[in-house]
Amino acid sequence: MALESSKVPGLRYIQIFCMACAVGGDYMLIGIDMVDIARIRSVAIRVPRFLKRVFTEQELAYCFSKNDPYPSLAARFAVREAVRKLDAVFVEGISFHDTEVLSDSKGKPYLILHNAALHRAGEAGISDWSISLSHNREQAIAVIIAKRGG
Repeated sequence: MALESSKVPGLRYIQIFCMACAVGGDYMLIGIDMVDIARIRSVAIRVPRFLKRVFTEQELAYCFSKNDPYPSLAARFAVREAVRKLDAVFVEGISFHDTEVLSDSKGKPYLILHNAALHRAGEAGISDWSISLSHNREQAIAVIIAKRGG
């Protein structure tokens, strides 16, 4: 189902799904989001403050170290949306900077939660986060899996 994002003017994204699966006494939570890379590029060019409003300094440094930063930026934006879809506790009241995607020394991305996102995850018993990012020429996708203690 295609939806218009009301948080970022001119930005469209496709909502894929959010689901919870019982695994033993725990629940496996899954959030997925796909973002059109051209829209991220367009918004970043049209609204210069967009980049600093959405991404942390470390994320911007990483993405702009690449020849084309926009696929990496789009994937990181998709992570933020996938977090919101992961569980209802993240739907409102989480700022863009409450989630951050960094990469380890081998290039594997990992998620860091800050402020409200960290607090809500702790209260809801959500842990063991894992993310996967990918992109082609036109779209970037993020998949997040986490566990909620039962």
